[in-house]
Amino acid sequence: MIISTIASHSSLQILLGAKDEGFMTRLYVKPERRAFYASTRLADELVVTEDMGAILDDDGIVIPHGSFVAYLGLERIERARAKLFGNRHFLKWETSFELQDKALDEAGIPRVRVIEPDEIEPGKLYFVRLEGPRGGSGHFIARGEELEEKLGELREPHRIEEFVPGVYLYVHFFYSPILGRLELLGVDERVVIADGNARWPVKPLPYTIAGNVGVALRESLLPRLYDYGLAFVEAMKKLEPPGIIGPFALHFAYDGSFRAIGFASRIDGGSNALHWYGRLYWDEPMSVGRRIAREIRLAIDEDRLGEVVT
Repeated sequence: MIISTIASHSSLQILLGAKDEGFMTRLYVKPERRAFYASTRLADELVVTEDMGAILDDDGIVIPHGSFVAYLGLERIERARAKLFGNRHFLKWETSFELQDKALDEAGIPRVRVIEPDEIEPGKLYFVRLEGPRGGSGHFIARGEELEEKLGELREPHRIEEFVPGVYLYVHFFYSPILGRLELLGVDERVVIADGNARWPVKPLPYTIAGNVGVALRESLLPRLYDYGLAFVEAMKKLEPPGIIGPFALHFAYDGSFRAIGFASRIDGGSNALHWYGRLYWDEPMSVGRRIAREIRLAIDEDRLGEVVT
């Protein structure tokens, strides 16, 4: 059995996890990125191509990640002949405000308040979020009196949210149909270019993500986050049967209360940071990438592969 993915986003941990679990690996990579990926031990087969859509005819098990929709588009993914790990129809749920709100509301997870134009007040801070997974690119903070001018420059779907002056936490889960359990595998905080505003307050810097840092949360917060994860799994069973298979992440603003700002309906890039929570469930370190491969291994051993691929 071969594990395949696209050279981007979280492919390194996906392939590393596959190798740790004894699988052969295949990586689709663009020519300009070949040198780096070829220098590692991770890909047994390197497919160098400008067309990432070639992976949709792959004969192994394809692991989608955050670059798949950007490279391939939802329609091509849903029609693909390849076997995808997870529920391929769940991928679309992170791509629009409407679907994200519907899923979070069904789960009963509190979310950040959306501000209508007639509610804007001068002097108050607001966060303008662009629709879809985009690594923070294009998001910005502005005061009420600045919004009309700034919004007039936008040509992409967006919305105005209350600005939460707290920390932003990204919680990584894995739901296993084979074991029938939810695992909380990590929490991260994003390193964004705008963090440089504290050191170089010359002009506003963008909120594009540059990296991720693992966070060890106060233990008293973990049960609440786990309950949110359970509620989300149950909600998606109703909204997109058979529901979640494998990794997802819930994204929160926290100022003493958790309010969701979105979610990832596949392996989240923040899981690339170092996390230790996997040891709560397994006798060895367990990244999300390795956990995907472990689920495939368990499914093969029990002749239940059809329950984890679509």
